[in-house]
Amino acid sequence: MAIEVVEKTFSVLEFMARHGQPLPLGELAAGVGLPKPTLYRILRTLRNLGYVEQREVGEYALTERLVSLGRNDRFHHLTQLARPLMQRLHAEFDETVNLGLLEGTYTLYADVIETTQALRWIVKPGVRDPFHTTALGRAIAAGLPEERRSRLVAKADLAHPVARRIKTRAALQRILEETRRRGWAVEEEETVTGVACLAFSLQPWGEPLAAISVSMPINRYNERRRAALVAAFAELRAKAPAAAVTA
Repeated sequence: MAIEVVEKTFSVLEFMARHGQPLPLGELAAGVGLPKPTLYRILRTLRNLGYVEQREVGEYALTERLVSLGRNDRFHHLTQLARPLMQRLHAEFDETVNLGLLEGTYTLYADVIETTQALRWIVKPGVRDPFHTTALGRAIAAGLPEERRSRLVAKADLAHPVARRIKTRAALQRILEETRRRGWAVEEEETVTGVACLAFSLQPWGEPLAAISVSMPINRYNERRRAALVAAFAELRAKAPAAAVTA
């Protein structure tokens, strides 16, 4: 059964790639020979993964995320998308700005802009942390559909040495639900003593498996600083492309 679903999914992707333009659900269903409910479930999954976007008029189109799979640099599109947002945050706050994406149950750091200040904590690209221990991972997980979020929670390694603050899956679920409600994630001295981090998902830009965070030493982190970061996140989200927001 699982193989059949994969075959159907690739038939949809291939049909969309051949046409090279947004297509309505009915035309897609006729083209690939699938019932609309089945096709809708496949498209919804691909949309949640960031490979398909749904336009305002109800048409579906492939995203650059799918194209980037064939490139040597798998982060090419993602870093091109995120860099202007990262640079703006870096210019405003002069703190370390990180780009991360979800890989399994881990957060993978894909890009970093370092603070110019002497006191800093830097994570190099390529490093991975359990998703639930980072603001990046929490921001991503909180924005996922409930079923997938629940699967992540069930797989979370709560015995990992870094995960010293979260003792139960119920507690992790509450953290993600709160993150989802307010629209940003926070992690204060949980991964590294003396370091705080705030993050927001790139879902409004069509990248539901990626997020941007700003990290800083705890002595530069206070209520006023956090409020300023949250306001900056909200301003960036408000300027996200309309087509991506509806996806």
